[in-house]
Amino acid sequence: MPKLTVVVERTALKVYDIDHVEHPVIRVGREMGLEVVIDNVAVSRHQAEIRLQDKQWFVRDLGSGNGTLLNGRRLSGMAPLKRGDEISFGKFSVFFDHVPTEPAPLLYVPRTGYAEPGRTLVMRPEELARLRATIVEKRRAHVRWQAGDQEGTFALADGAVVIGRSEGCDLQVACRGPKHHLHLRRVGAQYEVHNSSWWYRMRVNDQPTRRATLRDGDEIAIGGLRLTFKDDIR
Repeated sequence: MPKLTVVVERTALKVYDIDHVEHPVIRVGREMGLEVVIDNVAVSRHQAEIRLQDKQWFVRDLGSGNGTLLNGRRLSGMAPLKRGDEISFGKFSVFFDHVPTEPAPLLYVPRTGYAEPGRTLVMRPEELARLRATIVEKRRAHVRWQAGDQEGTFALADGAVVIGRSEGCDLQVACRGPKHHLHLRRVGAQYEVHNSSWWYRMRVNDQPTRRATLRDGDEIAIGGLRLTFKDDIR
């Protein structure tokens, strides 16, 4: 019995427990009465279909106005699903058999373009391209950083990432903090943070440390720099 989680901006809005015996075909769209209803004009009345066939789940687009993406790639025809796959349309995603743990905020999805009453809002090609890039990027591990009145998001690579004030840093920040002494790197399936500065102390979740293995949502503070680690969505 798979779980389907409706997500916007990495935050879970609703979790559906689907009885595969009663519902071997799961329809997703804006129209009331479907198994998964997303009431937003960027989603078509009948957007996509998830189907159990020969003990394997598949997904296909139902000729929607904006198309359907599977892990950032546009669907054409039927595609098999595995645990953790992300089915996307507009700002929304449906995760197959995976439930992110972040709490749901008030739902806000900006409406761009124009749609007649009762019609699907068809997004411009450049908007769809930006959404596709955002979906792929947000699946990757990254840090949300804040330094003074500046903030941003930085995607993490498989190798080491150096954070600090120096020009040679991968993430250069302008604040009170180390020049090039904060290191983030992947070790196997996890990321570690290491502070090699003897002047600035690092705290992870408000606990002083020089090195720590990170989990999703961990808070890192060093000098005037604040980081929140977000792990891969798998």
